[in-house]
Amino acid sequence: PPCPAFDLQAYISRYDPRSETSLQRLLFLAHHFHEQRLVGGDGGGPSSSSDDHDTAATIARRSFDLAVRHMKATGNHRRYLEEYGATVESSPSESLSCGGGGADEDDDDSPELVAGGGTSSPTLRPRSDSRSSSTTPRRGGGTTKPRNNTMTTKKHHAISRYLDYDSEFVRSSRMAARDRLATMEGRLGTAQSHLMKESIRTALLALAEFHRERGELREAWRRVARSREYCANGRQHIQVCLLLVELSVDLREWPSVRDTISRAEHTVMGGTSSSDDNAAVDAHDPLFRQKLRAALGLAHLAEGRYGDAARTFASVSTELTDQFNGVVGAEDLALYGSVLGMATMDRKTLHETVIDGVFKGRLELVPTMREALCHYSRAEYGQCLSLLQHSSIRRDLLLDIHLHAHVPALLDMIRDRCIVQYFRPYSSVSLEKMGRVFGCNAREMEEVVAKLISGTGSDGAEEDEGMSLGDGARINALEKTLSVEGPRSVERRARRRARVRAAKMGVVFARNAEGMIMRVACVENGIAIQSDKRSSGWRTRSSGGGGRGRDGGGRHAGSGDRTGGTVDQLLFDSDDSISGDDAMDIDNHIVNPNEF
Repeated sequence: PPCPAFDLQAYISRYDPRSETSLQRLLFLAHHFHEQRLVGGDGGGPSSSSDDHDTAATIARRSFDLAVRHMKATGNHRRYLEEYGATVESSPSESLSCGGGGADEDDDDSPELVAGGGTSSPTLRPRSDSRSSSTTPRRGGGTTKPRNNTMTTKKHHAISRYLDYDSEFVRSSRMAARDRLATMEGRLGTAQSHLMKESIRTALLALAEFHRERGELREAWRRVARSREYCANGRQHIQVCLLLVELSVDLREWPSVRDTISRAEHTVMGGTSSSDDNAAVDAHDPLFRQKLRAALGLAHLAEGRYGDAARTFASVSTELTDQFNGVVGAEDLALYGSVLGMATMDRKTLHETVIDGVFKGRLELVPTMREALCHYSRAEYGQCLSLLQHSSIRRDLLLDIHLHAHVPALLDMIRDRCIVQYFRPYSSVSLEKMGRVFGCNAREMEEVVAKLISGTGSDGAEEDEGMSLGDGARINALEKTLSVEGPRSVERRARRRARVRAAKMGVVFARNAEGMIMRVACVENGIAIQSDKRSSGWRTRSSGGGGRGRDGGGRHAGSGDRTGGTVDQLLFDSDDSISGDDAMDIDNHIVNPNEF
């Protein structure tokens, strides 16, 4: 069936309209469709089957428009400047929060953009104020060097092709932010002077929300982390933990996500918290644990731990729908869990956790993925892969801000697992027939099967048993077939390898024992063997200057020479010299199989 048109409004309505993830996803979609328009035109990629009025250029324009509305509603002029090609090294609010004053200097000292006319990129207008070269206060006293208020501008920014630059918004937003920040800093100072913990915590959280709306996520994270020491009960700890998790996800600081979740598990959900606090936690937010699991799944996904991510997403309760839409939506959880489950779980585990388990209720949100899972469960691998690669599923995967970078690897893992499941009932299969089933030619199928036989996936990483055809599988390059050896042949090969390893251990043991006996004999007779090649023979310690002769000691020395080194080398000689021969014996079947 043709891919349905992408509905931008329905997609973005899944998330909190004032959240950072909503803004990030809008900008990601805008740049994605803009690049698609430049590279493939309106007829390629995810929007190839869209209506004329919903082409890539139209979606990019609408995405940029919604993103600009979001930035104007929250006063996020810094991100607005960045999108138009301006990068300011320090923010006025950060200087205010560090120095506690100097608002006028920061406002006058900040460069600004002026529209270059039409839809062209903005240009830099330098300040003529003499204060722009003065020093600024810093934390802890002293002064810093004058800030280099240079602003880098790039040509041909994507947003400038669709929307004009609004300089009035930047100026008004900067002034409003300055006044609002000064007021909130005053409230925090008053609360600190009166030593009121609740007021301090409230003021810090208000400042964190202010910085978060303006796109200063690191400063917001520091404010929230500071408010943690002023929390008095489990209810407040829950609020702080969720804010830290959301900010860490927006910052892509995955170690911080895992650290915050670990702290919450030992404090808020147990450990030092009392039973009354735990009851208050459950009463305040009964889905707190499920939200942490969803965030932990995102951390596992970003770090490439697909198996852990699949199990974590599958364990999230279906009661969590849009309660955590500041980070992830219900459709996202369904998409992540199903795709990662197909890529990492075996058939039995996939049925227990995804297809027939509690996660089954989420599949109603992604009907195309549910259909692909049904084909997979019925061993209809060609139809399953066709849905994943040529339907709206692939488009949704590529348009997801967390999943798009992992799509090629995950689809290859699903394909490899389907190939292994397809070949398992047979003893011999034609590569051409497999290629027709999986949508490739015999040569490409041979390359994929060769990697699966060696036990490595498409990306070269080691895989589990479900991603490997095993040692018994062999490719007949002449007849273009894939066959598997019988159990007797595999057992005979394993016994042959065990015999060669045992013989190898015997040779190494005999060599080390002979070297130890030789060393003991040399020590008893006072013989020292020199490692210098210019000196040959032996010397006795009792004969003073020593001499050379051909007696038993000489034979010992000769034995040492035949081994190719000193006695100490014999004791710690590596067995690499025989490992190559042993491997050759195994490959060439020199060992007689009839001896077993």
